[in-house]
Amino acid sequence: MTQLNFVTLDVFTSTPYSGNPLAVVFLPEDESKALTQSQKQTIAREFNLSESIFVHPVRENSKRTIDIFTTDCEIPFAGHPTIGAASWFLSHSTDPADGSGVTTLATKSGDIPISVQDSATKYVAAQIAHNTRIHAARFSASELLRLHPTLAPFIPKEATFPLFSIVNGMSQLFIELASLEALAAVTPATGGELISAADTEYLDEGWKAGLVCVYFFVRDVYDDALKQKVFRSRMMLGNLEDPATGSSASGLAAYLALTEGVASQQHQYHFVQGVEMGRRSDIGVEVTLDGEKKIEQVVLRGTAVSVSEGKVLVPRA
Repeated sequence: MTQLNFVTLDVFTSTPYSGNPLAVVFLPEDESKALTQSQKQTIAREFNLSESIFVHPVRENSKRTIDIFTTDCEIPFAGHPTIGAASWFLSHSTDPADGSGVTTLATKSGDIPISVQDSATKYVAAQIAHNTRIHAARFSASELLRLHPTLAPFIPKEATFPLFSIVNGMSQLFIELASLEALAAVTPATGGELISAADTEYLDEGWKAGLVCVYFFVRDVYDDALKQKVFRSRMMLGNLEDPATGSSASGLAAYLALTEGVASQQHQYHFVQGVEMGRRSDIGVEVTLDGEKKIEQVVLRGTAVSVSEGKVLVPRA
């Protein structure tokens, strides 16, 4: 049977077995052997990671096309697959066609400019798409505690929480907590319940697509490794906890810049996620506001490290 090459990377870390794992599968050069959606989905399900990417053959020296799959479906964009792909092409690949000549990732969400930020640390950056929305409704404490009852000691009954979309179809519910004790008390949603964008009254009309990630965070936590204050965060999607969620971190950075930032300035944010899972992830986000305090640019930053490589069988069509 036909086999495809693959590698796995741990993303948003330079330490193997930390960060968020990503499978990178290289599609056949021969277009007559192109994989169907079903075959890609089967492979992604076999890896059983939060996301796997499929790299198309080289068609332009400066651009690489990737498809992003969860275990259930293809998605147009996600943060850790984007940084993983950028890191592979700019820092890890031994293919002469890759390297400094790659400047763009082509995804279903559009073209994403990528670059090396620091060759010594292998930090890469991706300028991500944004079409932001602060939704009019706010999420109630009673509804939050129905989903996450372990937070009852830490959430005032009158509290409400904002919902935000970094792009249409990629929404987040932001839960600010006062302490790491409260962050440690977070558990998956009761019964694995998801907040469905299509069925909730919390998202504005015209924005009811996709799912809503619940992003918990604590500000101004001193980080011994970095010797600076960071945001500590966790992301829950039903019964799933993700060790690194670049899209949610980008969303929170954009929301904070819009609501607290200064016009005509760059705003830097550093998120440390996954600590409670034993998979620390370091996520950098830079948001630039224009003179009217609108978002001009969102840049996601991080590193990745190679963990494994091999071959995977192509499933039957």
